[in-house]
Parts: sequence; structure tokens; C-alpha cells
Amino acid sequence: MSDLDMTRITDNLMKVYNYAFIEDMPYGFFKPNDAMYVGVRLVDKRYHCPKCGREFTIKFRNDNDGITYFSKSRIAAQREIYDSLELDFPAQWELLEKPFTYHTIGVCSECAEKTILSSEEAGQQIYNLCHRLHMQDELLSAKAVKLMTDAVKKWVDGITESSFLLQFDLSTHDNLRDLVCAVILQDATGVEAALQEYRDTIQPIIYQARKLLINQPPTWKAMVAHSSSLPMSLSDDEYHEYTVAFPADDTRGQDFYSEQSVIKERVEMFLEQRRCASLEEVLMDAGFHEEWIDMVVDKGTSLQK
Repeated sequence: MSDLDMTRITDNLMKVYNYAFIEDMPYGFFKPNDAMYVGVRLVDKRYHCPKCGREFTIKFRNDNDGITYFSKSRIAAQREIYDSLELDFPAQWELLEKPFTYHTIGVCSECAEKTILSSEEAGQQIYNLCHRLHMQDELLSAKAVKLMTDAVKKWVDGITESSFLLQFDLSTHDNLRDLVCAVILQDATGVEAALQEYRDTIQPIIYQARKLLINQPPTWKAMVAHSSSLPMSLSDDEYHEYTVAFPADDTRGQDFYSEQSVIKERVEMFLEQRRCASLEEVLMDAGFHEEWIDMVVDKGTSLQK
């Protein structure tokens, strides 16, 4: 827990998951040119689920003066969706001048529960298993942070006299940090239990996904979940600050499914990634949170009043 510069295992898993199922293009560092891109005053995104008729809208941040650059093919695709929804598509000059709503058609999470997530088709099952695995990876990290916070809070709540803290040298940030780490290590049974539960959960998921993957072709189509709270790239070739739309900070994440190509070797890469296997790795992966030091300092301050 002392190495602040350690690359988190969960961060690596997220990057590989995104590479396998979300992002499929490199990052670029130049402003899009007019020959390939169209500037759009993008303000929001409207989700449509034909299965149940549900619709919901999320707002985008006003980055780059409110202008997001679309690949021309993305504009053409939006025109087709507008037509299918019987909506009037803006004129070329209106795209840059008037607020534009991006429309997408797919399957909401409620309908996915009834159909996509119970699919017996191998390609869809593989994706569903990988998504479950991804959620377990993220859940372990979140659980560890909560349990570590609970351990610090329990220790702090047990201090009733300011003299108790005098036995520790708390004169520097490093000393405070070392004390908090010692407190967490002394009460890590909850984290150990979470790690064991994680192991027991992911092992059959990985086994089943690998078994199904053996007979899969190099690529196939599957319904893939995208959270409405994640950034959206409007470029077909590469993404960068000018072609990515960021949802507003208060956006509530909702999974929405759409068809996407899945590449076998990327799925294999995701399944083969190293995952947290020891208590030390889980604690390091969760990282150190400054709020824990604040809890100790605030307790000491309150006892001195």
C-alpha cells in the first residue's frame, strides 16, 4: 500500500475490457479537417428502445465551445436513424449553428434482462460472461475501498481520549499514512473474505467463456452494453478531444445495448489478464485515500476541543 505509483490491476482490466468491447480506434492529437469531419453543435443524446418503447435523454458537457466533430459517415448514419424515426434531419448549416440531438436505437437494460442476458447463442453468451467478469473486477475494487474505509472509521470511533493518539508520531503526512495503513492491515478480514468471494465467482465465468470461445470464428456480432455515462466518440478512424462527447457530470449511468463486432483475440486478451490474487494486491489496487488521514486528524481535533 506504500507505492503510490503502482499501476492498478483494475485500471489495466478496464483498459483491456474497453479495447475488447468499447473502443476500437487509436487516439489522435490533431484537430479534425473539414474534408473528413463535420462540426456539430451536439447538446444531448436520445436513446430509443423499440422493444418496450422506452426513451431517455442525457445531456453533454459544453466542451470545445459546444462543437463536436463527426466523421462524415457518422453524419450519414445519423441521417438514416432520423429517417427511421421520422424526424427532420437538420440542414448542413444548421448542424453547426443549432442544437443537435444524437439519436440511437437499441435495447434498454430492462429488455436486455429478458432477452439478451438469457441468450443461448454462443457469441452473445461469451460477451455476457465477459461483461459479468468486468463487473466483478470493478466490484472487488469498490468493496475493498469501502471495507478499508470501514476499518479506519471503526478504529477512529474507538478513540475516546486525545492521549491515545499521543503515542504515535503524527507530525508528518508520511507518518499519518503509515499509521492508517497499519490500522487497515490489522483489520483486513473483510477484504480477505471479499477476495475469496471474488475468486469463487470469477473462476467459473472465465472457464465457461474460454470453453465457448474455442469454436468461435475470428469475429462475430453481439449485443454489447454501453453505459450512458461514458464518453462517446464520433469518429470512425480515431478519437481525440474534438471528436469525443462527454456526458454531463451528473449523468446517471444506464446500460444500453447495440450490435457490435466482437474480435476473438481481444476477448482472449481480456480473459487472460492478470487479476488480483492476494490480499496485498487487493489493498494496493484499492489505493490510498486521503480521506482516511482526514478522519484521523478530525478525530484528534475534536478530542482536543
